[in-house]
Amino acid sequence: MQLPALRRMLLQASALATSKTASFDVARRRRQALESELAAAQAEEDVRAGSARSAEELVAALREQIERQQADAAPAGSSGAGGPVSARAAVGQAVREVLRTQEEAATKEIVEHVRQGMPDVNVKNVSPELTRLVQQGLLVRPRVGVYRLGGDWTIPGRG
Repeated sequence: MQLPALRRMLLQASALATSKTASFDVARRRRQALESELAAAQAEEDVRAGSARSAEELVAALREQIERQQADAAPAGSSGAGGPVSARAAVGQAVREVLRTQEEAATKEIVEHVRQGMPDVNVKNVSPELTRLVQQGLLVRPRVGVYRLGGDWTIPGRG
C-alpha cells in the first residue's frame, strides 16, 4: 500500500476509535447514573420501611391503649393511671415515628405530626413529653428545640 492510502486509513481508524471511545464513555456514565439512582431508591425504601414499622407500632400501641381503657372502664373524669400514661405512650410513639423518618426534627415539626396523627391529643403536652423522653435517654437534644433518637431508640447506622 502506498503512503497516502495508509494515511487515509489512519485518519479513518482514528475517527472510528474516537467515536467508539465516546460511545463507551456515554454507556459508562449512564451505568453510573443508574447505579446512583438505584442506591438512592434503596435508601428511600429503607427509610419508608422504618416509617411503616413505626406507624404499625403506633397503631398497636393505640389499640393496646383502647383495650386497656375499655377493660378498666374508668368513669369519665377519673384520674386513673391508664389515661395519661397511655396518651404519653402514644405521643412517644408518634415522636419516634417522626424521628425514624428523618434524622432530626424541630419541636414544631413534631407537634405538627402529633396534631395530624392524633387530633384528640392536647399538643401543649408534647414539649413536656419531649423533655421526659430526653431525661429517659430515649431522645437526644443536639441543639435547643431539635431532637434525634437516642438510647434504645437509636437506629443502627445513624450516629
